[in-house]
Amino acid sequence: MKSLFSFSMAILAIGTIATSCGSSRSAQKADPASGAWQQQPLTIDGSDKDWTKPLPYSVKSDQLSYAVTNDNQNLYILMTTSSPQEQQKIIQGGMTVWVNTKGEKSYAGAVGIGYPLDPHTDRDKNLMEEAQPQRKNNKPVTLEDKHDYQLYGFDNGQIPTFTYGDTNTQGIVMRMDYNDAGALVYEASVPLQTLYPGHNPSSSYASKTVAVGFLIEGLLPGTDVPRGGGGGGPTIGVGGGVGFGSFGSGGGLGISIGTGSLIGGGGGGRKQLFRQSEVWQTVQLSGSAGQPLRGF
Repeated sequence: MKSLFSFSMAILAIGTIATSCGSSRSAQKADPASGAWQQQPLTIDGSDKDWTKPLPYSVKSDQLSYAVTNDNQNLYILMTTSSPQEQQKIIQGGMTVWVNTKGEKSYAGAVGIGYPLDPHTDRDKNLMEEAQPQRKNNKPVTLEDKHDYQLYGFDNGQIPTFTYGDTNTQGIVMRMDYNDAGALVYEASVPLQTLYPGHNPSSSYASKTVAVGFLIEGLLPGTDVPRGGGGGGPTIGVGGGVGFGSFGSGGGLGISIGTGSLIGGGGGGRKQLFRQSEVWQTVQLSGSAGQPLRGF
């Protein structure tokens, strides 16, 4: 009985630590950052060559760098990672980019772009598994296997699914690819008129503040992960054990009972694969002079 009590207390303590870690990862400055004015429209093609470097925001613990800019037509979002572990979390676990036009770091009232889709909502993955069940656990998923994306909160609660590369009714453009250095690059442009349908499009959006969030799901035990960012090469088996995750907002801590693969023995890489990542950035939209202006 004493050992069971000690184990329960240990789990509670780990949950408390995980909650603290999740909060610190998603914490940003209380005041919104001043957005950057985009002098020329960006080409959304999965390349970061036309973005100003270095990128203004980064999260070291999740090995992500990102930027948010705007012109008088679109909100532009860029996220990159050179980490093979984070790349595979995004590709195989799924990612949603959220935009909250109230400037709140919350999904409530936000709109989102889901790509790549997580394994539960990925229609192509489910169809492939039904057609070829023998390959379900033998073929690691690559970016080329991700053919669908979804839009959340734009259409009266509907969640439409689109084929990657096809247009949508909201005018959103999104692409993901690898750059020449092997970093995974996510780009999106969202029309400001879509985000603010009641706003006079001839007036400045510079009084607006948005919160942009990146939610990256953790991988499940048993997932095959290619070494490096792209496909091919030997695979890494993400181990078993008992998983306890998603303690609090944006948190998550994998626990492997009896294997030591996630805590104190498996290194940070594999723990990172299991953990959900959530990062928010609040940005005040910019005006044509490159500085926030008084809105109309």
